[in-house]
Amino acid sequence: MFQPYLADYRYYALFESQSHMSDIGRATGLYRSISAYCEERYEGHGRWELSIGLSMSSERDSYADYREASPAEVEYLKRRTDEQQQEQPQSSPGESAGVVALLAARRNAEPVDGHYYFAEFDELADVVDVDRAHALIRCPASGGGKWEMFLHEGTWVPGEEPRRKHVLPVGREDVERISRARETAEARYFDVWLGGTVENGLYRHVLVRRTGSADETIDDLGWQHTDVLRRLEPGWWVLELGERAFGSSRYVAVMMGRSRRFGDRRHDYQAFFNSSDDVYDFGKVLFLARRLPNPYELEYELLTPDGWKWVSGSLGGESLPISEEEFQRLAAPHPDGQGAGDVTR
Repeated sequence: MFQPYLADYRYYALFESQSHMSDIGRATGLYRSISAYCEERYEGHGRWELSIGLSMSSERDSYADYREASPAEVEYLKRRTDEQQQEQPQSSPGESAGVVALLAARRNAEPVDGHYYFAEFDELADVVDVDRAHALIRCPASGGGKWEMFLHEGTWVPGEEPRRKHVLPVGREDVERISRARETAEARYFDVWLGGTVENGLYRHVLVRRTGSADETIDDLGWQHTDVLRRLEPGWWVLELGERAFGSSRYVAVMMGRSRRFGDRRHDYQAFFNSSDDVYDFGKVLFLARRLPNPYELEYELLTPDGWKWVSGSLGGESLPISEEEFQRLAAPHPDGQGAGDVTR
Protein backbone atom coordinates (compact mmCIF):
# COMPACT_ATOMS: atom_id res chain seq x y z
CA MET A 1 0.00 0.00 0.00
CA PHE A 2 1.31 3.44 -0.94
CA GLN A 3 -0.80 5.57 1.45
CA PRO A 4 1.75 5.70 4.32
CA TYR A 5 4.33 7.12 1.89
CA LEU A 6 2.03 10.01 0.94
CA ALA A 7 1.02 10.95 4.49
CA ASP A 8 2.65 13.85 6.32
CA TYR A 9 3.87 12.56 9.66
CA ARG A 10 2.86 9.23 11.16
CA TYR A 11 2.12 9.35 14.89
CA TYR A 12 2.83 6.65 17.47
CA ALA A 13 2.10 6.06 21.14
CA LEU A 14 4.81 4.32 23.20
CA PHE A 15 3.95 2.03 26.12
CA GLU A 16 6.02 0.41 28.87
CA SER A 17 4.55 -2.97 27.98
CA GLN A 18 2.65 -4.48 25.08
CA SER A 19 -0.14 -5.40 27.52
CA HIS A 20 -0.80 -1.66 28.10
CA MET A 21 -1.38 -0.80 24.44
CA SER A 22 -5.18 -0.99 24.55
CA ASP A 23 -5.32 1.94 27.03
CA ILE A 24 -4.05 5.22 25.53
CA GLY A 25 -3.98 6.68 29.03
CA ARG A 26 -1.04 4.40 29.85
CA ALA A 27 1.09 5.66 26.96
CA THR A 28 4.44 7.04 28.05
CA GLY A 29 4.85 9.41 25.13
CA LEU A 30 3.74 10.63 21.72
CA TYR A 31 6.12 10.26 18.79
CA ARG A 32 6.08 11.10 15.11
CA SER A 33 8.09 9.93 12.12
CA ILE A 34 8.30 11.05 8.52
CA SER A 35 10.83 8.56 7.18
CA ALA A 36 13.02 5.65 8.19
CA TYR A 37 15.14 6.14 11.33
CA CYS A 38 13.74 9.68 11.77
CA GLU A 39 11.66 10.02 14.93
CA GLU A 40 10.71 12.86 17.27
CA ARG A 41 9.05 12.94 20.69
CA TYR A 42 6.41 15.53 21.63
CA GLU A 43 7.72 17.64 24.52
CA GLY A 44 4.74 19.94 24.94
CA HIS A 45 3.50 23.30 23.66
CA GLY A 46 4.30 22.57 20.02
CA ARG A 47 7.86 21.34 20.65
CA TRP A 48 9.14 18.16 19.00
CA GLU A 49 12.63 16.86 19.71
CA LEU A 50 14.74 14.13 18.13
CA SER A 51 14.38 10.82 19.93
CA ILE A 52 15.36 7.16 19.88
CA GLY A 53 12.48 5.96 22.07
CA LEU A 54 10.77 3.91 19.36
CA SER A 55 14.05 2.42 18.21
CA MET A 56 15.04 1.39 21.75
CA SER A 57 11.75 -0.49 22.17
CA SER A 58 12.95 -3.04 19.61
CA GLU A 59 16.04 -3.95 21.65
CA ARG A 60 16.18 -7.50 22.97
CA ASP A 61 15.93 -6.60 26.68
CA SER A 62 13.11 -4.06 26.26
CA TYR A 63 9.49 -4.74 27.21
CA ALA A 64 8.27 -1.50 25.66
CA ASP A 65 6.24 -1.43 22.45
CA TYR A 66 4.41 1.11 20.31
CA ARG A 67 1.51 1.37 17.91
CA GLU A 68 0.13 3.96 15.53
CA ALA A 69 -2.10 6.53 17.25
CA SER A 70 -5.44 7.72 15.91
CA PRO A 71 -6.06 11.49 15.38
CA ALA A 72 -8.15 11.60 18.58
CA GLU A 73 -5.40 9.83 20.54
CA VAL A 74 -2.80 12.23 19.16
CA GLU A 75 -4.80 15.21 20.38
CA TYR A 76 -5.31 13.59 23.79
CA LEU A 77 -1.59 12.92 24.24
CA LYS A 78 -0.71 16.45 23.11
CA ARG A 79 -3.09 17.99 25.65
CA ARG A 80 -1.83 15.73 28.41
CA THR A 81 1.80 16.55 27.66
CA ASP A 82 1.03 20.30 27.47
CA GLU A 83 -0.53 20.13 30.94
CA GLN A 84 2.46 18.24 32.37
CA GLN A 85 5.17 20.46 30.90
CA GLN A 86 5.87 24.12 31.52
CA GLU A 87 5.82 26.22 28.40
CA GLN A 88 9.34 26.84 27.13
CA PRO A 89 10.32 30.34 26.03
CA GLN A 90 12.36 29.14 23.04
CA SER A 91 10.69 28.17 19.78
CA SER A 92 11.03 24.73 18.18
CA PRO A 93 13.88 24.21 15.65
CA GLY A 94 12.80 24.56 12.04
CA GLU A 95 12.25 21.48 9.91
CA SER A 96 15.23 20.35 7.86
CA ALA A 97 15.39 20.90 4.11
CA GLY A 98 14.87 17.18 3.57
CA VAL A 99 11.72 17.13 5.69
CA VAL A 100 10.33 20.22 3.93
CA ALA A 101 10.98 18.69 0.51
CA LEU A 102 9.45 15.37 1.51
CA LEU A 103 6.32 16.95 2.99
CA ALA A 104 5.78 19.08 -0.11
CA ALA A 105 6.23 16.10 -2.43
CA ARG A 106 3.78 14.01 -0.44
CA ARG A 107 1.11 16.72 -0.42
CA ASN A 108 1.41 17.25 -4.18
CA ALA A 109 1.81 13.61 -5.25
CA GLU A 110 -0.29 12.43 -8.17
CA PRO A 111 -0.34 9.09 -10.00
CA VAL A 112 1.44 8.70 -13.34
CA ASP A 113 -0.18 6.27 -15.80
CA GLY A 114 -1.92 4.37 -13.04
CA HIS A 115 1.02 4.16 -10.61
CA TYR A 116 2.57 6.13 -7.79
CA TYR A 117 6.33 6.42 -8.27
CA PHE A 118 8.95 6.85 -5.56
CA ALA A 119 12.66 7.63 -5.65
CA GLU A 120 14.75 5.90 -3.00
CA PHE A 121 17.67 7.57 -1.16
CA ASP A 122 20.38 6.64 1.33
CA GLU A 123 19.69 9.61 3.63
CA LEU A 124 16.68 11.80 4.35
CA ALA A 125 18.77 14.90 3.57
CA ASP A 126 19.37 13.57 0.03
CA VAL A 127 15.73 13.91 -1.06
CA VAL A 128 16.32 17.56 -1.96
CA ASP A 129 18.14 16.36 -5.11
CA VAL A 130 16.58 13.57 -7.22
CA ASP A 131 19.95 12.99 -8.88
CA ARG A 132 21.04 11.36 -5.60
CA ALA A 133 18.39 8.64 -5.90
CA HIS A 134 19.76 5.11 -6.17
CA ALA A 135 16.49 3.37 -7.07
CA LEU A 136 13.07 3.95 -8.62
CA ILE A 137 10.06 1.95 -7.40
CA ARG A 138 6.32 2.06 -8.01
CA CYS A 139 3.01 0.57 -6.95
CA PRO A 140 -0.51 0.65 -8.48
CA ALA A 141 -2.53 3.77 -7.70
CA SER A 142 -5.54 1.53 -7.09
CA GLY A 143 -4.09 0.61 -3.72
CA GLY A 144 -3.74 -3.07 -4.56
CA GLY A 145 -1.07 -4.99 -6.41
CA LYS A 146 2.63 -5.44 -5.83
CA TRP A 147 5.58 -3.08 -5.59
CA GLU A 148 7.95 -3.07 -8.56
CA MET A 149 11.51 -1.87 -9.15
CA PHE A 150 12.82 -0.24 -12.33
CA LEU A 151 15.45 -2.40 -14.03
CA HIS A 152 15.72 -0.86 -17.49
CA GLU A 153 13.47 0.75 -20.10
CA GLY A 154 10.24 -1.18 -20.38
CA THR A 155 11.19 -3.63 -17.63
CA TRP A 156 9.93 -3.51 -14.07
CA VAL A 157 10.63 -6.44 -11.78
CA PRO A 158 9.02 -7.51 -8.48
CA GLY A 159 10.19 -5.27 -5.66
CA GLU A 160 9.39 -4.74 -2.00
CA GLU A 161 7.54 -2.16 0.08
CA PRO A 162 10.11 0.41 1.32
CA ARG A 163 9.20 0.09 5.01
CA ARG A 164 12.58 1.19 6.36
CA LYS A 165 13.72 3.34 3.44
CA HIS A 166 13.78 7.04 2.57
CA VAL A 167 11.44 7.46 -0.39
CA LEU A 168 10.23 10.59 -2.21
CA PRO A 169 7.05 10.63 -4.36
CA VAL A 170 8.00 11.79 -7.87
CA GLY A 171 6.09 12.94 -10.94
CA ARG A 172 6.47 12.14 -14.62
CA GLU A 173 9.43 14.43 -15.29
CA ASP A 174 11.46 13.05 -12.38
CA VAL A 175 10.48 9.47 -13.24
CA GLU A 176 12.02 9.94 -16.68
CA ARG A 177 15.07 11.70 -15.25
CA ILE A 178 15.76 8.99 -12.67
CA SER A 179 15.14 6.19 -15.18
CA ARG A 180 17.76 7.63 -17.53
CA ALA A 181 20.20 8.08 -14.67
CA ARG A 182 19.81 4.47 -13.52
CA GLU A 183 20.35 3.09 -17.03
CA THR A 184 23.47 5.17 -17.64
CA ALA A 185 25.04 4.73 -14.18
CA GLU A 186 28.62 3.43 -14.22
CA ALA A 187 27.69 0.85 -11.60
CA ARG A 188 24.41 -0.38 -10.12
CA TYR A 189 23.93 -2.63 -7.11
CA PHE A 190 21.14 -5.15 -6.53
CA ASP A 191 20.00 -7.57 -3.87
CA VAL A 192 18.00 -10.46 -5.38
CA TRP A 193 15.91 -12.38 -2.84
CA LEU A 194 15.10 -15.97 -3.83
CA GLY A 195 11.63 -16.14 -2.33
CA GLY A 196 11.35 -18.30 0.77
CA THR A 197 14.41 -20.42 0.03
CA VAL A 198 16.38 -21.03 3.23
CA GLU A 199 20.04 -22.01 3.59
CA ASN A 200 21.85 -22.41 6.94
CA GLY A 201 18.78 -20.98 8.66
CA LEU A 202 18.76 -17.76 6.60
CA TYR A 203 16.74 -16.67 3.57
CA ARG A 204 18.85 -16.93 0.44
CA HIS A 205 19.69 -13.83 -1.60
CA VAL A 206 22.23 -12.90 -4.25
CA LEU A 207 24.18 -9.64 -4.33
CA VAL A 208 24.74 -8.37 -7.88
CA ARG A 209 26.96 -5.59 -9.24
CA ARG A 210 26.17 -4.34 -12.76
CA THR A 211 28.85 -2.44 -14.67
CA GLY A 212 27.92 -1.68 -18.26
CA SER A 213 26.23 -4.83 -19.54
CA ALA A 214 28.08 -7.23 -17.21
CA ASP A 215 26.48 -8.63 -14.06
CA GLU A 216 28.67 -10.07 -11.32
CA THR A 217 27.96 -11.64 -7.96
CA ILE A 218 30.34 -11.93 -5.04
CA ASP A 219 32.64 -14.97 -4.98
CA ASP A 220 34.30 -14.88 -1.58
CA LEU A 221 36.64 -11.86 -1.88
CA GLY A 222 36.21 -11.62 -5.66
CA TRP A 223 33.52 -11.67 -8.33
CA GLN A 224 32.03 -14.10 -10.80
CA HIS A 225 29.60 -13.71 -13.70
CA THR A 226 25.88 -14.16 -12.98
CA ASP A 227 22.70 -14.10 -15.05
CA VAL A 228 20.32 -14.11 -12.07
CA LEU A 229 18.62 -10.85 -13.13
CA ARG A 230 17.79 -12.45 -16.49
CA ARG A 231 16.17 -15.55 -15.00
CA LEU A 232 14.02 -14.26 -12.16
CA GLU A 233 11.53 -16.83 -10.95
CA PRO A 234 8.01 -16.31 -9.56
CA GLY A 235 8.18 -15.33 -5.90
CA TRP A 236 11.60 -13.69 -6.17
CA TRP A 237 12.03 -9.94 -5.68
CA VAL A 238 14.76 -7.38 -6.31
CA LEU A 239 16.04 -4.36 -4.39
CA GLU A 240 18.39 -1.76 -5.85
CA LEU A 241 20.91 -0.54 -3.27
CA GLY A 242 23.16 2.45 -2.94
CA GLU A 243 26.90 1.83 -3.08
CA ARG A 244 27.35 2.17 0.69
CA ALA A 245 24.53 -0.24 1.56
CA PHE A 246 25.81 -2.74 -1.00
CA GLY A 247 29.30 -2.50 0.49
CA SER A 248 27.94 -3.28 3.95
CA SER A 249 25.90 -6.21 2.63
CA ARG A 250 28.90 -7.59 0.75
CA TYR A 251 31.09 -7.39 3.86
CA VAL A 252 28.49 -9.20 5.99
CA ALA A 253 28.06 -11.91 3.35
CA VAL A 254 31.82 -12.49 3.11
CA MET A 255 32.23 -12.61 6.89
CA MET A 256 29.36 -15.06 7.35
CA GLY A 257 30.58 -17.28 4.52
CA ARG A 258 34.13 -17.41 5.84
CA SER A 259 33.05 -17.92 9.45
CA ARG A 260 30.98 -20.95 8.40
CA ARG A 261 33.76 -22.32 6.21
CA PHE A 262 36.48 -22.05 8.84
CA GLY A 263 34.35 -22.64 11.93
CA ASP A 264 35.72 -26.09 12.80
CA ARG A 265 39.43 -25.46 12.29
CA ARG A 266 42.02 -25.75 15.04
CA HIS A 267 43.31 -22.18 15.00
CA ASP A 268 41.12 -19.18 14.30
CA TYR A 269 43.47 -17.38 11.91
CA GLN A 270 42.55 -13.77 11.15
CA ALA A 271 43.97 -10.93 9.07
CA PHE A 272 43.43 -7.37 10.29
CA PHE A 273 42.82 -4.30 8.12
CA ASN A 274 42.17 -0.58 8.60
CA SER A 275 38.56 -0.75 7.38
CA SER A 276 35.95 -3.15 5.98
CA ASP A 277 36.61 -1.74 2.50
CA ASP A 278 40.18 -3.09 2.66
CA VAL A 279 39.44 -6.74 3.41
CA TYR A 280 39.23 -7.68 -0.29
CA ASP A 281 42.89 -6.77 -0.84
CA PHE A 282 45.48 -8.86 1.01
CA GLY A 283 48.03 -6.22 0.10
CA LYS A 284 46.42 -4.04 2.78
CA VAL A 285 46.86 -6.47 5.68
CA LEU A 286 48.12 -4.70 8.81
CA PHE A 287 48.95 -7.77 10.90
CA LEU A 288 48.03 -11.41 11.43
CA ALA A 289 46.71 -13.13 14.53
CA ARG A 290 45.01 -16.27 15.68
CA ARG A 291 42.21 -16.28 18.23
CA LEU A 292 42.55 -18.63 21.17
CA PRO A 293 39.61 -20.87 22.21
CA ASN A 294 38.55 -18.89 25.29
CA PRO A 295 34.71 -18.71 25.46
CA TYR A 296 34.73 -15.99 28.12
CA GLU A 297 36.98 -13.26 26.75
CA LEU A 298 38.97 -12.28 23.68
CA GLU A 299 42.46 -13.77 23.62
CA TYR A 300 44.80 -13.76 20.65
CA GLU A 301 48.28 -14.66 19.64
CA LEU A 302 49.68 -11.87 17.49
CA LEU A 303 52.31 -12.70 14.88
CA THR A 304 55.41 -10.53 15.38
CA PRO A 305 58.97 -10.64 13.97
CA ASP A 306 59.95 -12.44 17.20
CA GLY A 307 57.19 -15.05 16.94
CA TRP A 308 53.77 -15.28 18.59
CA LYS A 309 52.84 -12.73 21.27
CA TRP A 310 49.84 -13.24 23.59
CA VAL A 311 47.36 -10.33 23.80
CA SER A 312 43.85 -9.93 25.19
CA GLY A 313 40.94 -7.71 24.30
CA SER A 314 40.11 -6.07 21.00
CA LEU A 315 42.95 -5.63 18.53
CA GLY A 316 41.24 -2.79 16.66
CA GLY A 317 40.65 -2.49 12.93
CA GLU A 318 38.56 -4.91 10.89
CA SER A 319 39.32 -8.63 11.01
CA LEU A 320 38.78 -11.25 8.32
CA PRO A 321 38.80 -15.02 8.96
CA ILE A 322 41.44 -16.63 6.76
CA SER A 323 42.40 -20.21 5.96
CA GLU A 324 45.64 -21.78 7.15
CA GLU A 325 46.86 -21.72 3.55
CA GLU A 326 46.15 -18.00 3.31
CA PHE A 327 47.85 -17.45 6.65
CA GLN A 328 50.99 -19.27 5.52
CA ARG A 329 51.12 -17.27 2.30
CA LEU A 330 50.63 -13.94 4.07
CA ALA A 331 53.13 -14.80 6.80
CA ALA A 332 55.84 -15.78 4.32
CA PRO A 333 58.69 -13.24 3.84
CA HIS A 334 58.07 -10.72 1.07
CA PRO A 335 60.58 -10.13 -1.74
CA ASP A 336 61.87 -7.16 0.23
CA GLY A 337 62.58 -9.45 3.19
CA GLN A 338 59.63 -8.23 5.19
CA GLY A 339 56.87 -10.54 6.41
CA ALA A 340 53.39 -9.86 7.80
CA GLY A 341 54.85 -10.07 11.31
CA ASP A 342 56.99 -7.00 10.52
CA VAL A 343 53.95 -4.82 9.89
CA THR A 344 53.11 -2.78 12.97
CA ARG A 345 49.80 -1.26 13.88
